[in-house]
Amino acid sequence: MADNFNPEFPKPNWPPIEDLESVDITGKRRDGGVDLVIVASQPLDDAPDTLSSIRRKVAYYLDVIDLAEFQAEMGHPPRDRISIILRCDHPIHPRAAEVIAECQTSARERDVRLEVQQKQA
Repeated sequence: MADNFNPEFPKPNWPPIEDLESVDITGKRRDGGVDLVIVASQPLDDAPDTLSSIRRKVAYYLDVIDLAEFQAEMGHPPRDRISIILRCDHPIHPRAAEVIAECQTSARERDVRLEVQQKQA
């Protein structure tokens, strides 16, 4: 159940992760690697829709990485140099953090790193 009474994790005004079948940001690194960024525009709460959107967006990114078109466009980066970065400059509810950890395991099983970046206080 969503923690709607906790001011640190209020119900978002809109989905914190949107466009579930689109890559938010992609960048080639100088080392030949690639970063794919998921942007969370609000706190990641524990609402079922939020947790589902985290899972769906990461799964979509993992599928995109396997596409021949993506591989060709990005110069066929080695799997160990592909990172998915979840960028969230807002609080992350412990339940959302658990879902992210599950997604990290799924990514690791496919030789891709999933990391969370948050703004330092």
